Amino acid sequence: MKFQSSVPLIVPNVGITGPSGFICADLILDTGAVLTVLSSPVLRFAGYDPSGSELTHRVLTANGTIEAPKLVVAKMTVGDAVAHDVDVLCWNISGLKEASGLLGLSFLKYFRTVVDYRSGYCEIS
Repeated sequence: MKFQSSVPLIVPNVGITGPSGFICADLILDTGAVLTVLSSPVLRFAGYDPSGSELTHRVLTANGTIEAPKLVVAKMTVGDAVAHDVDVLCWNISGLKEASGLLGLSFLKYFRTVVDYRSGYCEIS
């Protein structure tokens, strides 16, 4: 998938498939994030229960350290790029209005990703 976006790069219509459904969400491309981050409303719509997760991951934020639930999403898609069993964190990032989370390396590691931040261009294939 190729797309143009403003900075920060917003990846539109990322597909998240879970036990009870499918939802599309806009995510910020974050090549520095080890894990993909999804908000609890997105995960719940797809059928995941973050509060029931036995796994957590420590995240260092500007406001200190938090423990976020870690889950495995059955399927994520960006255009024709499809990844299965993607590790994600459930975290509602405060102040994030334009997107429902971050598209991190737990998804991107499966693909060739070209990013030109200056022009706002990204290609995931």
